Amino acid sequence: MNDTHLQQARSLVRQAAEQLTEDDQALTAASADALVVGRAARVDDLRLAVLAAWSAGASREELARDAGVKMGLIGDWIAANDLSQALARPGHRHPS
Repeated sequence: MNDTHLQQARSLVRQAAEQLTEDDQALTAASADALVVGRAARVDDLRLAVLAAWSAGASREELARDAGVKMGLIGDWIAANDLSQALARPGHRHPS
């Protein structure tokens, strides 16, 4: 991928992390249900941005720094995505 695409993808990770932080403060003041649902949605936005930036060529270290999370979480998101893609491939057979 080109450098411009990579930089844009990393910028989206930083924006998603900022949005999570900003929304978390507002959601904390709301009901418990709003907090749980809202936080889950923002974390999922961040996860998707991280996966897009990973696909664009960002390193795990860059992603952890941009997202403001530990590298282990980045690794978990990447591994879960890889597994779900493998399971979705045509011809994949689930063991009986």
